[in-house]
Amino acid sequence: MKIFKRMKKVFEAKMSKFVDEVEDPEELLDISLQEMKEHLQQVQKSLLELTTIKKGLEKDLDDVKDKVELAQEQAQTAMDIEKEELARAALEKKADLNDKKTILKTKIEKIENKIEVIKSNKKTLAEQIKKLETKREELTFINKSADAQLEVKEIITGASSDITDLNEQIKRAEEKIQKKEAKLSAIDELVADGELINDFNSEDDIEKSLNQIERDSKIEEELANLRSKKMGDA
Repeated sequence: MKIFKRMKKVFEAKMSKFVDEVEDPEELLDISLQEMKEHLQQVQKSLLELTTIKKGLEKDLDDVKDKVELAQEQAQTAMDIEKEELARAALEKKADLNDKKTILKTKIEKIENKIEVIKSNKKTLAEQIKKLETKREELTFINKSADAQLEVKEIITGASSDITDLNEQIKRAEEKIQKKEAKLSAIDELVADGELINDFNSEDDIEKSLNQIERDSKIEEELANLRSKKMGDA
């Protein structure tokens, strides 16, 4: 059982941390504001329902009052014609109506008290919504300002992901350039050692060979002239 409790605590802690990271302050304010407005709508609905009930009871009360007066008149008429039993029945009916009138008055009074409480709550809730809307604008401005400052500081300190990615790209570019320079240096070394033929010097080699042939030809021509001169002197 203990291990399950520990696992539950770890899970709740991780979930709490996750929620803290993904929560947007502006979204939280919007959600709170929306919930308060929905609650205000429910309060207004309850106020309308109670007021409707009150109006119905007040109508019933007016009807009962009329019936009480009628019963009183009937009792008086019965006494005038010496019908005491009818007068008694009319008065009993009047008494029942008065009891009903008292009950209706009590119900109306209770509903009126509830309506006053709801009106007070409605007023308080409306004021809170107004304050939250004003506070939301203020906090939204502060939040955006904080985000902007944080972004600037992250860029300055190189802590932002954009700067990190840029540094990685520069590092990779430098490594590629260093590899190219090392390869060029290796090729130059091998060409100097005669391990590789430098194709770039092929045209120079051809020209050099042609110059050598022309040089040898001149030397042979000069030797022939010297031989002829020697034979002429002889």
